[in-house]
Amino acid sequence: MKTLRSFLTILLLNLYSLTSFAQTTEVTPEMKESVRLYNAKINELIDRHSKNGFTIIKESKLPLRNAIDMVIHVPLHEGDWYHFCFVGDPTSRKIKATLFLNGLGDLVQDRIIVRRENEFWTEFSFICPQTGNYELTLFQKAEVSKPLSYLTIFKRDRTVSLN
Repeated sequence: MKTLRSFLTILLLNLYSLTSFAQTTEVTPEMKESVRLYNAKINELIDRHSKNGFTIIKESKLPLRNAIDMVIHVPLHEGDWYHFCFVGDPTSRKIKATLFLNGLGDLVQDRIIVRRENEFWTEFSFICPQTGNYELTLFQKAEVSKPLSYLTIFKRDRTVSLN
């Protein structure tokens, strides 16, 4: 019993020391600028594709972690035209999106190595050849552990004509 009490005391002291050294996150001007660029790009892409006859079928802020793949299952239907927009953190050095259906192989793959200013997003269109539950894999390499990440999936209405 005495050993258990000693162990719990040490554990509580360790937890206390960890919390006492916790850092406060201070919002820097660079962070504010990153958020501004990120939000502006999301709005720009949504406005542009909405004007071109696409409707949003999925949009989400993603809990993506730096340098770790995130897989999202997306049901797509044969013959429909989809457009995928992935906006990452403005500090990103690399962004990758891969769309896959088991049995068909890699159908669409878009890789961008971000080396120039304001290139922290990727987008691609896809006309679905086969109905199925596709895997969309997203990857981002950034300077922060939890980079800003936003996915929008659009679908083109079949009745809209191009002008």
